[in-house]
Amino acid sequence: MDFSLSEEQQMLSDGAEKFLAAHYSFEQRRALLSSEAGFSEQNWQTFAELGWLALAVPEDAGGLGGSFIDTILIMEAMGRRLVLEPYATTAVLATRVIAQSRNRELRSSLLSQIAQGTCRVALAHGELASRYDMRAVQTCARPEQDGYLIDGVKVMAFDAPSAHKLIVSASIADTNEIALFLLDANTLGVTVRSYPLIDGTRAADVEVAAVRVNRSSLLATGREALEVLDEAIDRLVLARVAEGLGAMEVVLQLATEHLRSRQQFGQPLIRFQALQHRLAEMFVEIQETRSILYRGLAHIEAPAAERRAAVSAAKVVAANAGRIVGEQGIQLHGGVGMTEEYQVGHYFKRLIALEKAFGDVDYHLERLAGSGKGV
Repeated sequence: MDFSLSEEQQMLSDGAEKFLAAHYSFEQRRALLSSEAGFSEQNWQTFAELGWLALAVPEDAGGLGGSFIDTILIMEAMGRRLVLEPYATTAVLATRVIAQSRNRELRSSLLSQIAQGTCRVALAHGELASRYDMRAVQTCARPEQDGYLIDGVKVMAFDAPSAHKLIVSASIADTNEIALFLLDANTLGVTVRSYPLIDGTRAADVEVAAVRVNRSSLLATGREALEVLDEAIDRLVLARVAEGLGAMEVVLQLATEHLRSRQQFGQPLIRFQALQHRLAEMFVEIQETRSILYRGLAHIEAPAAERRAAVSAAKVVAANAGRIVGEQGIQLHGGVGMTEEYQVGHYFKRLIALEKAFGDVDYHLERLAGSGKGV
């Protein structure tokens, strides 16, 4: 697989870097982090105008029909600036689930709204007893004459507080088949309980209490629903690996600049060999993450077993690298690295959040070992 960027992809990458450098300084991000919404609606609309929200939307639904590499370039740039907008959950995960749906009417209208920046969608799938098991769904959907009655509680729904719509998984009564439904976040009976994560981004527990939906709200059901969800989450995980890679590169840059600016015994700290070894270790971890990311990209369209193995391998390597790079970045800054005023601590928190989202290291090691089992 050729990983050389085309002229258009290089322009996309350069444009993303330029825009985020101008509009996403550390101070601007801190202000957004403490705001009520936790991100900028204006930035979101600009993402739409730049075409970023339409990258993964098929052309027949009003999108650009870009490749997954295009999305990865945006995610890496966002990782460098710790972007707070819920790009990955809407433009990567939800867009992929909806794009694979056989509900043509819902698919067409929703994807168009996502591309235009007028609709944000979050996945509400995890439950207290699921522990990343995609099939462990206790939320129940009881068939009725013209639709379904849904009851259940979802936990850790990333970016749900800012979502207009929710993709909710439920087990259909009597058949125990998993189904994916689309619900309005402000529907009567839907309660979204928001809370901040370690890095300040938002998630929510979602209670669905006796909510009636029409059959037209059904996105997928049965084995198809599991396969669609599994593949879409794999794309999100790989996109998050790219985001973590961008964050790690900045941590190395910040640590290097700090060692160059601070002196001890009459010379810059960066001249001390022991500290150079730490920087070298961080560099190696970052390059290994980039290599495993490329391997994941090479297998993202492969059969399920190969894709799952490649994505889980990428998550494990990136999670371990993020921990090493983040901890070394803090150590090389000394005590000031733990303060809110220094950037490196914010990057470390983001790397920890990425490490735990959609499967931790233990889960992905087990998944890698049994990747041939499928969903």
